[in-house]
Amino acid sequence: MQSSTMSALGPVGPVSSAPRRSKLRMRGLAASGGRLEPIPGVPPGGKAMPPPVHQENDPAVVDRRGLCEGMLKDGFVQSYVDFFYLTHRPDPNPDAVTGAPADAEREEIEVSAEEMVYIRDNLVRAEGARRQGDTGTVYASYSALAEHFHGADDAKTAVYFYEKCLEIAKLTNDIRGEMASNNDLGLIYQSMGDPEVAAKYHERHLVLSRKDDNDPEERRAAKELVRVYRQMAERHEAKGDFDPAVASYTKCLESSRAAKERLSEGLANYRLGRALVLLDECHRAIPFLEDYEGISKELGDRASEGSACAALASAYQKLQNDDKAMDYLKTCLEVATETDDLVAQAEAAAALGVIYNKRKDYDKSVEYFEKNFKLCRTTVAQGVAPTNEVVEIARVYLGMARGNQMLKRFVHVVNSDPNALLEWKAKHVLPGRKK
Repeated sequence: MQSSTMSALGPVGPVSSAPRRSKLRMRGLAASGGRLEPIPGVPPGGKAMPPPVHQENDPAVVDRRGLCEGMLKDGFVQSYVDFFYLTHRPDPNPDAVTGAPADAEREEIEVSAEEMVYIRDNLVRAEGARRQGDTGTVYASYSALAEHFHGADDAKTAVYFYEKCLEIAKLTNDIRGEMASNNDLGLIYQSMGDPEVAAKYHERHLVLSRKDDNDPEERRAAKELVRVYRQMAERHEAKGDFDPAVASYTKCLESSRAAKERLSEGLANYRLGRALVLLDECHRAIPFLEDYEGISKELGDRASEGSACAALASAYQKLQNDDKAMDYLKTCLEVATETDDLVAQAEAAAALGVIYNKRKDYDKSVEYFEKNFKLCRTTVAQGVAPTNEVVEIARVYLGMARGNQMLKRFVHVVNSDPNALLEWKAKHVLPGRKK
C-alpha cells in the first residue's frame, strides 16, 4: 500500500486535509453507505465469529504488523483498513510535544501497544457485530473509539466516530442514541472552538428531546445551547456587530428558560439589554434589564443587582430621563458600597456628578466628583485600576465642577465687589472664603 493512498481515516503521509475528508466517506467504516450490509463470506442470517484471542493482545509482544496480519487472516478486512490508517495518521498535536510550529509538516503519530490493541479490539468488534446486525454493539464500539480519540486530543478523528454513531442511531430509529450522538458532537465542536457548528447539533438534540417528551434531555440540550449562543454573541460583540449579537443573546435567553436555570436567564437578560442599549434601542432594553434586576433580587445576588441598576441608569440617561437614572445610580452606589466594589462606586459617583452638573446643582456635582476622585485614587493605590489615567480624568471632572461652582460668585465679584477682586489678586484669597 503506497503512502499516498487515501482511506477512511486519512493519508499516511503529509497530504492536504481536504481530499482526506472526501475519501473518508468512500472507504473505511462508511463503505456500506450507511447500510448494515452482509459481509462477503458470511451467509445471510449467519453469525460472524467473535474476535479471536491472539498472543498479540499481550502489550509486551504486540506489534502493528502482527495485528494487521491477524485481522486479515481472521477475515476482518475493513477493520484492517481502518486500523492501518488510524495508526499511521499524522500527529494531531505535534507542537504540543515538540514545540514545532502548527503549520509545520506533521510527523506520523506514535501509537502505544496498549492503544493499538484497544483500537483493534473495537474495530473488530464493530465489524463482527455489523455482520450479525447487532447495531447496539456497533454503536457502543464506535462510541468507545470516539471517546478514546477525544480524550487523546484528536478531535477530528473523534468527530468521525461520533458521526458514525449518529448514522447508526438514525438508521435504526434509536432516538436515545441520536440524542446522545448529537450531544457528543455538539460538545466536541465546542471544545474545537466552533460554536456555530456545535449549535446545530445541540438544536437537533433539543428537537429530539421534545419529540420524545424527555424533560431531562431537553434541559441538557438547552443548557449547552445557552453556552454556545452566549459564545457566538460575545464574538459578534467583540467585532462590534451588535445586531447578530442581539439575535444570539435572544436565543440564549430562550434556551436558559428551557433549561430552567434562573442564573443563566438573568445573565442572558442583562447581556441582551446591554447590547440593545449599545444599539440605542433603550425602550426595548429596559424590560430585559428589569427582569435581570428582579432575578438578582430573587437569588439574593446584590452584586448583580448593582450591575442591573447601573445598566438601567445608562438606559434612562440615553432616554433623557434623569430622574429615573438618578434613582438607579443612587441604588447602584449603595449596593456597590455594601459589596465593596470600588470601581462601581466610582462610576456611579461620576455619573451622578454629571447629572447634577447638567442641572446646575454645582454643590452636589462637586460632592459626587470629589467622591469619584477619592475612589479613583484608591483603586490605583490598591492595584484595581491598571494605570493612573482614571485619576487624571477624575481630576479634570472635579476641576470643571469646581469652576462651575465658583463661576456665579466670580462674576458677581467682578461686577460689584472690586475690593474682593483686589484681595483675590493680591492675596489669592477666593471670594467668599475665610482668610
